[in-house]
Amino acid sequence: MNPHVKKLTLLLVAVSLFVALPVMADEQAEPETTFFLLGTCMDVVHQDATLTTSVYCKAFIQGAINTHKYYTSSYDLPSQYCLPEDISERNIIGIFIKFVGSNPNFIEKPAITTLHHALKYTFPCTEPGTPKLGSRGAVPKYRK
Repeated sequence: MNPHVKKLTLLLVAVSLFVALPVMADEQAEPETTFFLLGTCMDVVHQDATLTTSVYCKAFIQGAINTHKYYTSSYDLPSQYCLPEDISERNIIGIFIKFVGSNPNFIEKPAITTLHHALKYTFPCTEPGTPKLGSRGAVPKYRK
């Protein structure tokens, strides 16, 4: 084997291990906090919706909603909230932002938890899978 190829191969392996070790050492990534998601969602409201942070906010929320739909339908679990069929992504983002503003105690909690509480309080189900008709105005303060 050519000595230059051997040195290059060893260098690539060493660099790969150096880069991968911190990732491999982190056994479980911490969930995104409400504070982080709130910041990215504020970019949707106040800036260009094509910014990476705006895209992150929209993708996170859509992923959370899709996961909720999947598990409630696949495992016959009761729905935690019942979204109207015609609700827009921007409306859901606004609901999340309003909820966090009214409930600052959620700021360091996992974003997924806060999002589900916001949607549960804004769109409670009267029966599992059935949207509640009525007011969608102010977001009440959450009480456990």
